[in-house]
Amino acid sequence: MKITEKPAISNKIGVFAIWAIGVGMVISGESFGWNLGWAITGPLWFFVPVAVAALMYFGLVQNLIELACVYPNANGPHSYVEKAFGQKWGYFVGLAILFEFLFATPAIASSLGEYLGFLLDDLTMSPWIATLFILFFSIINLFEMHVGVRLLVILTLLAIAELFLYQGSVVGSFQIENLMNSGVGSLDVERFVQAIPYAIWLFLAIEGISLMTKSIDRKGFRKTITKGYNLAFFTLLTLALLVLFLAAGGIDWTLPESLDILNENHPMPASMALILGKENFLVQLFTFIGLFGLIASLQGIAFAATTQLEPLLPDLKIKGVSKRAVASALVFIISLVAIWSSQTGFLIELSVFGAVCMYLAVSASLLVLRKKKASVLSSLPEFDWYRHSDFNPIFSTVSAMTAVIISLICVLAFAYLQFTAFVIFIACSLVYVFLIRKN
Repeated sequence: MKITEKPAISNKIGVFAIWAIGVGMVISGESFGWNLGWAITGPLWFFVPVAVAALMYFGLVQNLIELACVYPNANGPHSYVEKAFGQKWGYFVGLAILFEFLFATPAIASSLGEYLGFLLDDLTMSPWIATLFILFFSIINLFEMHVGVRLLVILTLLAIAELFLYQGSVVGSFQIENLMNSGVGSLDVERFVQAIPYAIWLFLAIEGISLMTKSIDRKGFRKTITKGYNLAFFTLLTLALLVLFLAAGGIDWTLPESLDILNENHPMPASMALILGKENFLVQLFTFIGLFGLIASLQGIAFAATTQLEPLLPDLKIKGVSKRAVASALVFIISLVAIWSSQTGFLIELSVFGAVCMYLAVSASLLVLRKKKASVLSSLPEFDWYRHSDFNPIFSTVSAMTAVIISLICVLAFAYLQFTAFVIFIACSLVYVFLIRKN
């Protein structure tokens, strides 16, 4: 570690807060989406794309740790890309991040609507409930209000308690035969490609920690951010594996109604109801607690989508109308259309595509920045703090290459699965980067 001067920043976010931010932004992925992967590969074979996704995220997390240490004043992942490839690529990554958050918002809202609809025993109300939550948070976001770190910690702990409640409730019904012989799906290259977005969904948005770099205590920065990032990743990995393992082994797949879970937006309470019975008090308690984690994730993701969209809009000349208001309104309209017209699986695929584009660019940026001469980078104010040479070059390169290769495969998989959406995204990116930003 090389520190030549004491940073002036006095904010103090430690390991525990970093862990809570990382887990809190992602944990809604444990609540839904994975069952759509089950429908493709079956519960047992779904562990293969999950393992590949976990490997990519492990590499990505190590990349982000190093980049945060060398460039602690970066404003987010796009800043790393700008340093490596130039401003235009930074703009492109900014659009990819917007894509990620913009379509994750209605996906989470839809699941939240189904959770509450399940609790009220009226799933027909789910899209209306989702609409009301989106409207509420769109209004809240006009005032740039965001969940504080302390509240996020509380909500994260509640969400983890919910998952432990689930695991403790269904473990008694676990049978290895259920896991091994579900009779659902299979695995080949085609099915792997179709299932990988739902595996990535289990970890998506852990990179949100990078937005908090400036608020991390500078004393022992590297140790703090390394522990926080890694604890968040391994917590999410452990929780995901436990949920997938116990749910698959607890469900009796010989019952026809068990297959309904493959199409639900609320697979956890639905599977718990299959195992324990819907009227069981634990099912109702679990669903109620689960709402808090989804609400926290929805607010955070909707806030991020609005904040990401705002600077991309042209300056307005309408008196009394701010860019913030337009951005919030656009997030609401797009979410509204998505909730009422799109399948949750499609929204997850769109969100994952934006994310893996960013992962590819960030990981490639690390490889490029490591090759640049120290004399070239010495003019950067951040570089008097840590250097890339402070990190193991073999481990760093292997981590970055792993994330690059897997994220590239995922980008190509999306282009194969949703070619029209892929072309539209590329066209919009080119127009924005080379025409709108140029002017």
